Amino acid sequence: MTALASDFGLSPNGLAKICDRVDIERPPKGFWANGVSPDIEVLVGALDDPDELISIGGRVSSSRRSRTRLPLEQRKRQVLEEARKIATTEGVHEVSLRQIARNLGISEAQAHNCYSTREDILVELAYEEYQAFERVRKRIIPRGTTRITKIVMSSVSYLREAARRGPLLQQISADSKLRKAIDERAKAERGEALARHVNVIVANTKLSEQQAIIKTKMMSAFVRKAGHLVAQNRISLEQAEILCVPVITDSALSD
Repeated sequence: MTALASDFGLSPNGLAKICDRVDIERPPKGFWANGVSPDIEVLVGALDDPDELISIGGRVSSSRRSRTRLPLEQRKRQVLEEARKIATTEGVHEVSLRQIARNLGISEAQAHNCYSTREDILVELAYEEYQAFERVRKRIIPRGTTRITKIVMSSVSYLREAARRGPLLQQISADSKLRKAIDERAKAERGEALARHVNVIVANTKLSEQQAIIKTKMMSAFVRKAGHLVAQNRISLEQAEILCVPVITDSALSD
């Protein structure tokens, strides 16, 4: 890399970044110092029939995307939206920093500046999905005029959002490591929501605080499970509502 970079009037690091950007394999740092004897015929043979030509220096190819330096927050949003696009069209397994960088026409190093790993990106995506669920739920709840209708509307809105945008969250949450990270990220908000529900139950029923906590967690788990099944297309939204609404209503009415 040092010798070639000199020929092109670049720094070794600059040439390395170009290689990474256009997916040209290159030996890692210290490779030649390990006494490795590469098969020259294999290396040269790989270059016999390139599928594209890369021009280094001189006129910029008209096919190359224009590259701009965006503020970090704008770049992070750009990276995240591209990850969302890949995940929803090709699947979560296709999301990688390299693929995102290639699609955006930026270096992989620029993508790394935004998120250290693909797991960080996926957790951020899942957390945004969770927040979207919560925004809709909080917008719907005030329309209810009684405690019962608010509880039912909250549950139904969750199921409908699961049908509309749940698959992405479900795909990411299928990985236990990612699910744990997502739960940790949303821990504070879920704790606040639980406390609000428990206070309302204690104020309006004969249940103790501990009973109210158990009741709230059981009903939340019930609705979340139904939402999971809807997002996975294992049951329809209509079936989920028919299952959940009577149970949630009876639970809200019962002490």
